[in-house]
Amino acid sequence: MSKAKDILNGWSNYFFGGDEATMELAKKRADICAECPTASYGLHAAILPDMAIKKIQGHYCDETKGGCGCPLSTSVRSKDYHCPLGKW
Repeated sequence: MSKAKDILNGWSNYFFGGDEATMELAKKRADICAECPTASYGLHAAILPDMAIKKIQGHYCDETKGGCGCPLSTSVRSKDYHCPLGKW
């Protein structure tokens, strides 16, 4: 899948929920992201609250070598997207 499709897939799953397997995967990824030093807090929480995975609400990946800048709430929900640091 292309990077654009990965991003769109994550946003779609954020807005429309995705299936149960996607949410389980997202929660596992969120556990990893919540402990990552490159997870930075931004204004995403005010605009896009994440009631399902609160531990990463308002955070985005600040990895300069490939992070897209999207909220982690959408990134972890994209089935084919991968952490730019290779953590998942």
